[in-house]
Amino acid sequence: MSTESQYYRYNPEKRNIFIEIHQPRINYVKEIFLGFFMLFASHASAVCEVFLRKRFGERYITLAQSIGITLFFQIFIVFVPVRTSTASIGYLLVVLFSWVFLAMSIKHRLEIRKHGTAYDFKRFSLSDGEIHPLWYNIIGKKIGPIKITSYLVHVLLEPLVPIGLGILLYLIEPTRLLGGLWFICGLGFGFKNFQKAQQGRNWVLDNIDKQISSEMRYDVFIGRKPKKDTKGVYLPMDLPEDPKVAQSLYEMVDTSFESTGDFWVNDDLDDKPEHGGNESGGMVSSG
Repeated sequence: MSTESQYYRYNPEKRNIFIEIHQPRINYVKEIFLGFFMLFASHASAVCEVFLRKRFGERYITLAQSIGITLFFQIFIVFVPVRTSTASIGYLLVVLFSWVFLAMSIKHRLEIRKHGTAYDFKRFSLSDGEIHPLWYNIIGKKIGPIKITSYLVHVLLEPLVPIGLGILLYLIEPTRLLGGLWFICGLGFGFKNFQKAQQGRNWVLDNIDKQISSEMRYDVFIGRKPKKDTKGVYLPMDLPEDPKVAQSLYEMVDTSFESTGDFWVNDDLDDKPEHGGNESGGMVSSG
């Protein structure tokens, strides 16, 4: 048995009451609209990603999605009336672009097949692709007072490429329709990247909050310290005065992983043989 499994055991029956009572407010109207825009952004961003990124995960780019987007462009053109000869050129460019998009998607799928799709843990199957090496060259540098970060690249700078291209194409009448599509897809690309970044940030904050509440639970239940001394962790209620009840409540608060032994008891093992015997202070070998 590994050292970690010997000294830590997950206890799913415990609850972190501090996290439960401070859950953020849910705006259901916002959630509905957010879900709708994320559905749109997921497909719109794919139009940009096949041109801007490489080395996608096996499950990220699918031919079904690519064919569906291509057909959408074809149907979109059919229902848009042609009013001028210049506009008809723009419609033709959109059709050609949709087929180029499909070709690029197939190219990425062939690359995935080339590198293999075995279960060998060599590639994250949901990877949304690698950004262009140019971005890595500027990450960490400063442009005036602004420091270029990975977050800034993914949420703002990378989506600005299709957005800027869309604006330029929109200024030219024959390519106005194509420019509008690039602009909209660029916005969806940036929105999706922003939402993914927010989900990751919230996950980090959730785990930090769990650690803080676990650290402060003694000061709340046993020490009865005010909120200003517990990093903001508190319970808006009168806690039981009985020390035994307070101790019991303290032990019931979820710390995610509860310790089952002294983690530092085997500090001296570093200077002992790897397969030493059961000496005093040593670790008992388990089968």
